[in-house]
Amino acid sequence: MSKMLGVGMIGCGEIAYSASGKAVQEAKNAEVVIAMDTVSSVAESFAETYNCRHTTDVSEVLASDDVDAVVISAPHFLHEPLTLQAAAAGKHVMCEKPIACTLEQADRMIDACKEANVLLAINLVSRFETGTLKAKELIEAGVIGKVIAMQFHVMVDKPETYWTGGYSGRVTTDWRMSKEKSGGGVMVMNLVHDFDRFRFMTGLEPVRVSCEYDTFLTETEVEDYISAVYRFDNGAIATATASSAARGKGGRGNRILGTHGQISFEKWGMLEVFATEEKAGLKAGEWNQIELERGGNSRAHYTEQFADAVFNGGAAPIPGEEGRKTLAMIDSAYRAGETHQTVTI
Repeated sequence: MSKMLGVGMIGCGEIAYSASGKAVQEAKNAEVVIAMDTVSSVAESFAETYNCRHTTDVSEVLASDDVDAVVISAPHFLHEPLTLQAAAAGKHVMCEKPIACTLEQADRMIDACKEANVLLAINLVSRFETGTLKAKELIEAGVIGKVIAMQFHVMVDKPETYWTGGYSGRVTTDWRMSKEKSGGGVMVMNLVHDFDRFRFMTGLEPVRVSCEYDTFLTETEVEDYISAVYRFDNGAIATATASSAARGKGGRGNRILGTHGQISFEKWGMLEVFATEEKAGLKAGEWNQIELERGGNSRAHYTEQFADAVFNGGAAPIPGEEGRKTLAMIDSAYRAGETHQTVTI
């Protein structure tokens, strides 16, 4: 039997229970061996579902010889201290998004893992989705020419209960309502995935941003509406709008525009591509619909690559430095909104 990466889950709430635990379970070269949560009933229910030991003490996880790596699924403000503890214990780290609440926290996480010679990866797993990979392939093939614009649009209506229990109500907490503990609202919670995968698909980096945001309908410290405009290093312009209090909702509407066409991500399970020239088997002058094959669990693929990197000495998929770059895109927008000035990234 091939070697299995022993994983300790730190935090067994919403994402861990519904997504990260399942990803490790489905990965061919990893397994959950112990789960930890400060709420004993939450840790116990996770352990029952995923057939592993459980504890309320993080030091027990970090002292376990069968734990090679940890998945940190705790509130955002705990990402830094938990990563530093894991690194000091010689454990590799897979951390949920965002990497941290501040860039300073992210830097300390990256430095600690480098000094301890352990891998740090950030679970921005939209990079592993079939639509993301296909769009990256088309862009690199020159199908839409030079990228000149990007649009990010997320409209959701989060219920009042979300702020104290997430969508599942699995754990009662108030950290999502706090700017210090969460790092922000709908931008850091939702747009973070789109920012990261568009950086990945295009290979472009933002250089400056202007932004306005406010809290209109939610009794929280974080924004429930935000609008930002970015300029990228090749001259492309991106607009980002998002709300967590869009009454009646409004869905997602992301696209990439180029000098020779565009790619729309608006329809579930497919890409819509317009190209002015015939390339990559696409018809010119009309919208092409590309059905996306089911690519399995993107988190499981990410976990498998992480385990392979641990075993074979490779680089972590979506390393801490990449998570920091995406956080910088968000942090700069918040600073622009606070100062009402354009901010250089």
